Amino acid sequence: MLIRRDLQIIVDTIKPNSRVLDLGCGNGLLLKELTEKKKVNGFGIEISLAKIKECLNNGISVIQEDLNEGLKDFHAKTFDYVILSQTLEYIANPFYLIQEMLRVGKKCIISFENLAYWKNRFFFLFEGTLKRGRTTTPDLFYGKKIQILTINKFFTFCEFSKIKIFNQYYLPERILTRSFPNIFSKIAIFILGGEN
Repeated sequence: MLIRRDLQIIVDTIKPNSRVLDLGCGNGLLLKELTEKKKVNGFGIEISLAKIKECLNNGISVIQEDLNEGLKDFHAKTFDYVILSQTLEYIANPFYLIQEMLRVGKKCIISFENLAYWKNRFFFLFEGTLKRGRTTTPDLFYGKKIQILTINKFFTFCEFSKIKIFNQYYLPERILTRSFPNIFSKIAIFILGGEN
C-alpha cells in the first residue's frame, strides 16, 4: 500500500489494463502498486543503478536512461499513460521532456513540489533557504533540483505550449488549497494531453 497521497491519486487516475511508463521510477513501488491493483503493463526508466536493483527485486521491468536525453527509444503513442512523479525539478530541459512524454503517451501525469507554497516562501524570506521535498540535506550542496517550479508557472508553460490540462489535484486537500493553490498547495498533480 502506498503511503504518499500524491501516488495514490496517480493510481486512482489510471484505468485498469493500461500500458504505463514511469519516468524516474525510483524503487518501482508505484509501478508495483499499479500492476497489482490495476493490472497495468508497466515499464520504468531510472538513472540510479541502486534504484534499478530495487525495481528488479520488486519485479518491475526497468531500463537505465537519462531523461535529459528524451524518450527516443519509444514509438509514438506506445503508452496509455506516462508518469513523471516529482522528477520534473531535476530535468535540464522540461519542455523537451514533456513534449517527448506527449509523443509516446496518450496522457501524461506530472507531479511536482510547488516552491511557491507558503512554507517555502516563509523559509526563504526568514532563513534565505528553500526547504525542498523530503530531503534533510542542504540543497546548495546535495540537492540536484535545477528547476524552480510553481503552479502558476506550470499553467503558463502549458498555455504557451498549447498543452491541454485534463485535470489537476492539489495537496494537501483543503478549501484554501483549492481556492489559492499557488500559495497553499505543497504538491501539484497535472493530467495532460495533446494540443488544446
